Amino acid sequence: MDAKLLSYVEAANRGAEWLLAQQNPDGSFIREDLQADCYHKAIQALAMTSHPIAANRVLNWVKAHDLQPDGRLRHFDLGLALYKTSWACQGAHRLARLDVSRPVMGYLLRCQAPCGGFYQVVEGNPYVEPVCTSWAAMAVLLGGHVDAAERAADCLLAMVEQQPDPGRFYYWMTPDGRLATAGNPIEGAAPHVDASQTQQAYYCPGIACLFLARLHMATGQARYLEAAERLFEISLGFAEDRYSYPTAGKSAVGAATLHLLTGDEAPREAALEFGDYLLAQQSDEGWWANPHSDGLLIRLDHTAEFVIWLSEIAGALAT
Repeated sequence: MDAKLLSYVEAANRGAEWLLAQQNPDGSFIREDLQADCYHKAIQALAMTSHPIAANRVLNWVKAHDLQPDGRLRHFDLGLALYKTSWACQGAHRLARLDVSRPVMGYLLRCQAPCGGFYQVVEGNPYVEPVCTSWAAMAVLLGGHVDAAERAADCLLAMVEQQPDPGRFYYWMTPDGRLATAGNPIEGAAPHVDASQTQQAYYCPGIACLFLARLHMATGQARYLEAAERLFEISLGFAEDRYSYPTAGKSAVGAATLHLLTGDEAPREAALEFGDYLLAQQSDEGWWANPHSDGLLIRLDHTAEFVIWLSEIAGALAT
């Protein structure tokens, strides 16, 4: 393996070892001073780094403590709750823990909005956005619900098509599919990635790019690959930290997937830029923090996610 990609795998393994040291005997990561859900990414991170026993211990705890009769996972923080639920569902499904993934997948499917996007909670909210939409769609795609995944993709394609300003990427839509913009907000808001500013929510277009590239893999539909490539091109117009900031991980894995599919060099270079950034930011103990925030919850969340992204970037670029 290329020495650079091997260094990514080694960094991912160090991160996983740190995660293992934080895990409680019952499989959870809860502490007396940390009564928050922070397991949702760890399942896949541990599984991908050859720790299936630890990953299953997390799932045993989830099944015993967080899985509700209707398939909903209990979260202490409802912000982007479906995104976190989708991580847990994907991790469980990849480990063939159908006793968790199947009921959770049923809950995810009930959260799909009329436009094809996914609400953050089953009760609904005034908007859909690409984070919950893309990751819930990725989870149900793994479960074979291609029609639901394609409906979500159509929502994301409409989001791209409605963009009015090349200097901004708006990412809220009404449940029936209208994009929120500065001139036409939803409940007074129209959040966006501002291409003239650093430290933006690069994951919003990035996670859509990643999902659409993977949906192309599953279906062979050219329009999904074309949309993913369009989102990558949009990302190149963002500020200089577009692939060297913690929020760029989903964009980087999307770029690595595009390189795998097309052989193009530009997405490969973007993915490597983010991988190198993570190597420079990893602590001696193996964890990652945020440049603006630290604490155990941040370290657990970031470390699990970056273990996954480094592993996936290395795998995609090595083929």
